[in-house]
Amino acid sequence: MLTSFLMGFTAGVPFVVVVTLLQAWLKDGGVNLTTIGVLTLVGLPYSLKFLWAPILDYVAPFGQRRHFWLVLSQVWVFSALFGLSLTDPSNISQVAVLAFLVSFGSATQDIVIDAYRREDLLDSELASGSAAYLWGYRLGMVAVSGGGLIAADLLGWTQVFRVIGALMLIGPLTLIFSPEPKVLGELPKTLAASITGPLRDFSQKSHPWLLLGFIFFYKFGEQLISSLNTTFFMEAGYTKVQIGLVVKGFGLASTLAGVSLAGIMVKRYGLNSCLWFFGWFQLANNACLTALWLLPAKYSYLAFFISLDHLVVGAGTTVFVAFLSSQTNISYTATQYALLSSLMALPRSLLSSPSGWLVTQLGWPMFYLIGAALTLPGLIILRALIKRGLAPVPGREGPVSL
Repeated sequence: MLTSFLMGFTAGVPFVVVVTLLQAWLKDGGVNLTTIGVLTLVGLPYSLKFLWAPILDYVAPFGQRRHFWLVLSQVWVFSALFGLSLTDPSNISQVAVLAFLVSFGSATQDIVIDAYRREDLLDSELASGSAAYLWGYRLGMVAVSGGGLIAADLLGWTQVFRVIGALMLIGPLTLIFSPEPKVLGELPKTLAASITGPLRDFSQKSHPWLLLGFIFFYKFGEQLISSLNTTFFMEAGYTKVQIGLVVKGFGLASTLAGVSLAGIMVKRYGLNSCLWFFGWFQLANNACLTALWLLPAKYSYLAFFISLDHLVVGAGTTVFVAFLSSQTNISYTATQYALLSSLMALPRSLLSSPSGWLVTQLGWPMFYLIGAALTLPGLIILRALIKRGLAPVPGREGPVSL
């Protein structure tokens, strides 16, 4: 459980750099909103990581498949973050390359961590391990997003990126006390088998296209608006210190409350009901954020809306990770989970790129209302899946519950 928690923390740290700190840094550097929106494309590796996941499933240098790839990806992220600390934000091309390298290394790390967690834990431990991972992931995100924004005002962005890079050392230190996982499933014998096997296995599920459509659309609206949340708060009249304090305090507490709430509700009401409930919760939250633009800039308002947002995201992500885990086969851990999580991240990385342009054309209130409306397709598909019955976990009696 401790390994899952620490690996979650290490995974959450670089992700926040790409989706949150980067846009605050660029805005401070005088970069226009449209360019900031386009630069969300540097997050594409999170959506395309399934392309190189089969290599990580098959190749095992020195007989240490998971450990080797984890250390390599963590050193990669550290190096790219150090490069950002030496870069001027006005140098857009250099920023784009280094930010892309951060996201590529981070996405590779995510592939290995997800596979490690699935292979290292017994079936009876998977739910608890996933919850521990999410707690660590959210703590890492909040520590870097909240603490990073505050430190940017006090120390400057150069020191912020270097400190964040130093946090990546937690990853290699964790592996000292964590043995290479013993894989119980039958491993692919060739690289070609590691590519075709996961696809063939998933295609044999009931209603595979509905499942893929649901994974793509379930968090679509939330991902669209979250791509510019930090910029939105700053343009609504709040300082980086205010945003950082609220995210680190109220945001952290609300996220952990959301994770706990989702865990309790899944046990009590089941995975299907919780996916449905928290889907509507996400829609309502996206619409409610519009009010923050219309209200005067008061710290209490910011605290309320960030707390609500983190509660919803924490709960929704917990339920959705449980669902994704329930659809994976242990024989193709890295590739299959990477494929499903990449599909989930695709809207954020690709379709969120025109978000800055949308805000410029329509304004913040309409942008957030559009984000609320784009939650509906996922709920419609979910309703169809519930009527037909969600596919069970391979080799288990039913869906994962937290």
